[in-house]
Amino acid sequence: MRDYLDQTRSAWGSYLFVLPLLFAYQIVALVGNLGQPRHVINGADAILQVALRGMGLNGWLGSWLVVALLVGLVLRWRWSPKKPVALGYFSFVLLESTAYALVFGSLVSMLTSLVLPMAPFLQMGGGGLGFGQKLAASLGAGLYEELVFRVILTGGAIGLLKASGVKRGAAVAVAVIFSSVIFSAFHYIGPSGDLFSIGSFTFRAIAGLVLAGLFAARGFAVAAWTHALYDVFLLLVGRA
Repeated sequence: MRDYLDQTRSAWGSYLFVLPLLFAYQIVALVGNLGQPRHVINGADAILQVALRGMGLNGWLGSWLVVALLVGLVLRWRWSPKKPVALGYFSFVLLESTAYALVFGSLVSMLTSLVLPMAPFLQMGGGGLGFGQKLAASLGAGLYEELVFRVILTGGAIGLLKASGVKRGAAVAVAVIFSSVIFSAFHYIGPSGDLFSIGSFTFRAIAGLVLAGLFAARGFAVAAWTHALYDVFLLLVGRA
């Protein structure tokens, strides 16, 4: 158990175990957008694409293959563990993430009701999109939103605050709250964004706090898979 927790929480282990999610998202987005009037990808992916184009990496699929390869080489060189990661742990990562995803909504709803009693139900966006596009957005949410809001935004904010002389505990608290508020607001931007309500905004902000805690405790891969599977479950329940 200790070996599993350590390997799946490590930077190299998280990279390896999140790669299937990256490839699944790319394939579903590619297939799901065929024949559609407009190409739809996850919003956080779109933001990162702008940054990649600024660095000269053009092309949606090719740019991410290049980035994945470069990140893998850096992690392998800089943060590779002393012994090989047990790839067989991937099935347990999926089981663990599925368990978290199944209780995630209930936990966040309970916490939201403590802050806003009688809050309205969460209203999901994406009206007018095909099922494949919605599925791609759900898978991409886990990967790219965790990458942007937990790894980059939260981690970057913690680094900046610590460099400014803020103590680590305070820096972590401020960064997590800040990134969770931005994470929630992000869902109301763009043509596929949701209709704003204080209830859904609070729900998503609290969801960001919970995901940040999961990221800190279990690493990027488990947080990303949990987020992705939760969104997929919501999508499937909505079609039932």
